[in-house]
Amino acid sequence: MLEWLRELDSFHRIGSAVVAILPILAAACLGAFLATWLQEWLRVRREHLAAIKAEVFRPLRRELQEFYLPLLSGKIGPVTIAQVAAPVPEAGDHPLTVSANAWQLQLCRTRPPEAGQMDLLLYADAKFRHYRRIFRRWELFKSEVDAYTRRWVSYAEQLSRTVREQSGLPLITEADPLSNTEWIDPDGLAVFVVNCQLAIGQRPLCLGPDGRSLEIGGTTMAHAAAEDPIQRSLKLLRVLCDKRETLDSLHPQAEALRHLAKYLLRELDRLRRSSKLPGGCRLARL
Repeated sequence: MLEWLRELDSFHRIGSAVVAILPILAAACLGAFLATWLQEWLRVRREHLAAIKAEVFRPLRRELQEFYLPLLSGKIGPVTIAQVAAPVPEAGDHPLTVSANAWQLQLCRTRPPEAGQMDLLLYADAKFRHYRRIFRRWELFKSEVDAYTRRWVSYAEQLSRTVREQSGLPLITEADPLSNTEWIDPDGLAVFVVNCQLAIGQRPLCLGPDGRSLEIGGTTMAHAAAEDPIQRSLKLLRVLCDKRETLDSLHPQAEALRHLAKYLLRELDRLRRSSKLPGGCRLARL
């Protein structure tokens, strides 16, 4: 009987010791789990932040430096000529004709080059989950620049119509530029006038060797059978290049946008130096 009681007391002491140790073991296991989870969570956030810096902030910064700031500083022209899709009837003038796409040259606003290194998924993640404030300003900035360049395009279209009407020469699309027929490229000359008003470096406009053509850097912009239409066009273009009304009206907008571009550039530099990632981040391997 005494032996049995001694064994029971021994089991009781062992059980008490185990019960006392269990919370310590549980706390140790939980601490190890939390430490591992926290390390993984921090690793994922660091990698996610590094990816946003490399694949979102860096292309945006390059776009500001290489396109928007030169554009708003008068080093890149706001108007260009690009190919755009134009509907062309397939079966004459039939009212139910289905149009096919063809290409035509048209005055357009200058656009930034495609951001080939931009990760669109990371861009959306950074925009909606981490950096909403700066991306709202970025989107507003781009829309304001688009409005600014559209005003220049509208002005260039007016210039093109003026050149065409007062030169009296047919459009280049209505004549073969390699033939001896008369023609003029009013859109190309309108771009030249816009760049001239902005004092953007470009080849000068000059007469051709025979006095019956206009050239820019060796590229013929107009050709006529006689010298009078060319002289008239040259005089008109010189007058248009000296005008400053549109430039003066758009200059304050360009200056304000240029300051905003510099602010965005400083903000991107600050965020690229930061080691903190605001907002949530899923605990998943990128």
